[in-house]
Amino acid sequence: LAYLPGWEGVDLRLTVRDVPSAEADTRLARAADALRGKVGKHVYGEDEADMAVLVLEALRAHRMRIAVAESCTGGMLGMRLTAIAGSSDVVHGGVIAYDNAVKVAQLGVRQETLVAHGAVSEETAREMASGVRERLGVDVGVSITGVAGPGGGTPEKPVGTYCVAVDVRGVTRSFRTSSVGDRHEVRQRATQAALSLVRVALEG
Repeated sequence: LAYLPGWEGVDLRLTVRDVPSAEADTRLARAADALRGKVGKHVYGEDEADMAVLVLEALRAHRMRIAVAESCTGGMLGMRLTAIAGSSDVVHGGVIAYDNAVKVAQLGVRQETLVAHGAVSEETAREMASGVRERLGVDVGVSITGVAGPGGGTPEKPVGTYCVAVDVRGVTRSFRTSSVGDRHEVRQRATQAALSLVRVALEG
């Protein structure tokens, strides 16, 4: 068993050596079943599964449409979703709210929230998600705000800190975390985290 961490998550790779192919298949299947039992809900796919594809499928299953609000990722989340052919049936649009003035004017983020908690906060992310859902008239709003670097970090919010939120028909979830890596890697991880949060929210 090999653990292969990357920006999309952690691949768990099983390898069998020095046995006949039929026996290898049996052992791999048994080991994969054991892994699924241990990892449980944290497994989102096998082989080359794409989180964006899974999110689009879940949205279709629930007959929902989605809109995105992005700050530090500058459109990467929207790009991940719209890179999939046929996504226009559930992806409505989005707002790149890089400046706080855009967060306020276009997404309805309260100035009081920005003053009290800052742009990189769960509170701001939640208002961004709710704002884009309400203003674009969709079922699901998802947002990302963070410090991608290489500058701009503080002791309280170092480079690599990001917050994501999702609003599904008025029910909002969010979290704050941080990751290592350069600017591109942080943005990739934040985008994947946002997709994962949408997936979990749609699963209930």
